[in-house]
Amino acid sequence: MNFLMTVTDSYVPYLGVTITSIIENNRHMELSFYIICPDLSVCNKSKLGGVINCKSASNASIHFLELKSEHRVLLEEVGKHLRSVHNTSFLLRLLSEQLLPSNLNTILYMDVDVVVSSDLKELDNYVFHDNIGAAVVKDVVRTTDYQRLKINPNEYIYFNSGVMLINLPYWRENSIGQKCLKKLCENMDVSFMPDQDALNIILKGKVDYLHPKYNCLMLFFMRDEFLKSRIQADELKQVKEAIENPAIIHYVFLNKPWFKGGFLPKKELWLNYLSLTPWADLKLKWRNGYKGMLNHYGKQIIENIPPFFGFELRPNLFKKKQYNHIRFLFLLLYYGFAQWLPNFDSRLLGKFSNRIRITCVRRLFDFVGKDVNIGRRVKFGHGKNIRIGDRSNFGANCRVPSNIVIGDNVMMGPNCFFFGSFSHKTSDTSIPMIEQGIELLPGHTSIHDDIWIGQECLFMPNVEIKSHSIIGARTIVTKNVPQGVVFAGNPGKIRKHRLD
Repeated sequence: MNFLMTVTDSYVPYLGVTITSIIENNRHMELSFYIICPDLSVCNKSKLGGVINCKSASNASIHFLELKSEHRVLLEEVGKHLRSVHNTSFLLRLLSEQLLPSNLNTILYMDVDVVVSSDLKELDNYVFHDNIGAAVVKDVVRTTDYQRLKINPNEYIYFNSGVMLINLPYWRENSIGQKCLKKLCENMDVSFMPDQDALNIILKGKVDYLHPKYNCLMLFFMRDEFLKSRIQADELKQVKEAIENPAIIHYVFLNKPWFKGGFLPKKELWLNYLSLTPWADLKLKWRNGYKGMLNHYGKQIIENIPPFFGFELRPNLFKKKQYNHIRFLFLLLYYGFAQWLPNFDSRLLGKFSNRIRITCVRRLFDFVGKDVNIGRRVKFGHGKNIRIGDRSNFGANCRVPSNIVIGDNVMMGPNCFFFGSFSHKTSDTSIPMIEQGIELLPGHTSIHDDIWIGQECLFMPNVEIKSHSIIGARTIVTKNVPQGVVFAGNPGKIRKHRLD
């Protein structure tokens, strides 16, 4: 299988990551990499060769394509028509039909901000029909993009050109690259995303659409409300499949995986492949240096202040993700300060104290409903796998395990104790129990809707309390409690049926 990548020398380490991911997932096929890099340094050229060698990839080869003087002059001329934020490196692939060997018929172009996470056998065996220039994946675009390019979305769907399976005979016969460069010189309106816009105009109606798993864009990981507004309902299923099982992951945002800070889906995968390259010691840097660092932490502060006042400044584009450093800060804030503030029912700063605690637990629990109250000195460990519904509360001094679900309208008195989902091992009498460690217990504690729990109750692990029940004060709950009963005593027993 043939691959085409175009870069400048500063981006070669990221190219190395892309090539490594391809080799790691496609050892069963012959791989030929064609690289266009006008300013490639001797050091990086050697390291790219090292990618092939260190992977012991006898099935892989790498070829460097040289630009001629007329190509450089052409790029400079086209560059005059581009916006100042763009450089001519974006246009290198439009010269591929002139630079690639004439005996190649199909080649997979990739940007260098992608990684391959599975085999590409299906693309290697792809057969083009007549009059088709490329196989691509539909992009996630706005209506204004269609208006800007004068494209009717009912007739043609804009594609992302970061991953393209190119039909080279068609490109050569129809001079696709030359036509794109000419279009950029003629029409400034299409230079917002230079080569991609031009390719969409020139190849209009001349492309096949691949499954989105072959160009799984970061936009696919958006929260559902954003995704549904930009992707047609009949295509959502394929997008969900791409998210679950991507073949090629494309980090299309400005916040690339080689930058510090920010949440980026599948960033760990990119970092893993980086560790397998000759650039494994590459240090991640802040985008835009110290300004980027200040901007990142400034955004984190701004985004976490509004929930304190009961609203969200702007919805997060991606599905909610807890940042490790943010979680640590809120754990520190809660256990070092918020838990010691007055109880939520105190006349002196009670509501204000509860609001601070709620701000913390919203960043720590899996879910926090509306009008929730958290008593003072409640202990809940790290807060993961805890859910609490609307108008429910944890009483003062309660101790809560890491696996518990609290429904809606649950009243809980102070000093209740829930045993966690782990216990000391005691099976081997020949070893002191203190040396046998602990074992995790399956399941979780579940408190259904409309429950009243008296003070100082004790709950054994993984019990279930069904709706409309009352747990009397100082009850020891060792088993599941059915619906609509009064349950009390040591050990707890059914004392009354409320539904009779």
